[in-house]
Amino acid sequence: MSFVARLMGTSKHPTADAAKPAKAMDTLADGAIDTLSNVLRVMGDESFELENEIDPTVFPEMCKEFSGHVANGTAVPSVGIAACEEGTRQWARVRQFYADRRRAEKSFVCERLHNYRGVVSDLVAGLRSIGERDQTTETSVLRCLTTIEDAVGTGVLPEIKRALSHTVEEVHETFAEQKRQYEEQLSELNERMLSLRQDLVAAREEMKRDSLTGAYNRRAFDASILQSLNTRFILNQPATLALIDLDNFKEINDTHGHAAGDEILKAVGECLARAFIRKSDFVSRYGGDEFAVILNDTSAANSRTLIERFLEYVRDIRVSSLQGTASVTCSIGFTELENTDCVKSAIERADAGLYTAKHAGRNQAALAEADTEVVAA
Repeated sequence: MSFVARLMGTSKHPTADAAKPAKAMDTLADGAIDTLSNVLRVMGDESFELENEIDPTVFPEMCKEFSGHVANGTAVPSVGIAACEEGTRQWARVRQFYADRRRAEKSFVCERLHNYRGVVSDLVAGLRSIGERDQTTETSVLRCLTTIEDAVGTGVLPEIKRALSHTVEEVHETFAEQKRQYEEQLSELNERMLSLRQDLVAAREEMKRDSLTGAYNRRAFDASILQSLNTRFILNQPATLALIDLDNFKEINDTHGHAAGDEILKAVGECLARAFIRKSDFVSRYGGDEFAVILNDTSAANSRTLIERFLEYVRDIRVSSLQGTASVTCSIGFTELENTDCVKSAIERADAGLYTAKHAGRNQAALAEADTEVVAA
C-alpha cells in the first residue's frame, strides 16, 4: 500500500469507479504534505532569535528535522522522535512544535512592541514636561524682575540691594533646578534608548548574511548605517565607519581563477569575524571585493587599533591556490560619524580615506577627518 493510501485511509482494493477520486486524493495529500514540509523548513530559515535562546542555530535545525519527518517519516533526534513506518507520522508532536514556537514568537513581539510604545510615550511626555518647566522658569524670572522694578521705584537703596540679592539667588536656584531636571530626564531617556538599541541590534541579527563570507549583506548595511547615524544623533555617542577593499583582487581572480578569489573572500570574512568581535560591531560585504564595518560606541582614534589588527590578520592569510604566498592585503578608509552626517556624506568621507590609502601604496588604513575634502577615485 502506498504512503498516501495509508495516510488518507483509502481502500486496499479500490473499485474501478473509485480509482479517479482516489488518485485526486493522492495528489491532494502529496501537495499538502509537501506544503507542510516546506512551511516548517521556511519557518526555520526565516526565524529570529528569541531572548531565551542560547544557540540561535538550534531552532532552524529542529525545523529541518521536523520538515524531514513530515516529508519522509525520518527521525527528529532533538525531541526524541524515532523514524516512523511508511504512512505514519507523529502529527501531534508536529502540531505542538509549531504552536509552541508561534506562541513564543507572539509573546516576544508583543513585549517588544509594548517597550517601543513606552519609549515613544516617555519621549512625548518628556517634551511636554520640558515645555511646562520652561514656562514655569519664565514666570519665575518675570516675577523677580517685577520685584526689582518695584524696589527701584521706591528709590530706597537698601530695598533695591535686597531685591537684587533675592532675585539673583532665586534665578540661580531656578535655573539650577531646571538643569538638574533636564539631566535626570535625559539620563532616564538614554537608558530607555540604550535598551531599545540592544533590541535593534538583536533584530539586526535576523537580516540575511552573505552566503560566501558570512558577513551581512549590502541591504543589512544600508539599514545599519542609518540606525547608527540616528543613534549617534540621539545619544551623542561616537561611531566609526570603515570601508575595506582587497588590493589587486581582480588581478588575482584573472590569474588564479574565481575559485581562488572565493577562497580569499572567505578567509577575509574569517579575519573580520576575528578582529571585530563585539556585539555592537557590524561587518558587511559592501560589494564584490569590498567590505564595510561600523564600530558603534567607538571613536576613530580607538578604532585604529582594531583596524590595524584586522590588517595584520589579512597579511597572514595563506591560500592554497596562491602556492602559500602571503599576497593578500587590504586598503581601508575610515571616518568618525558626525551629528551632521547623512548616509551619503559618511560613505563619501570613508571612501575618500580609502582613496588615500590606495594611492599611498595600499596595504594600510587612512583616516578621513570630518573636514576632509572628498576626492573622486
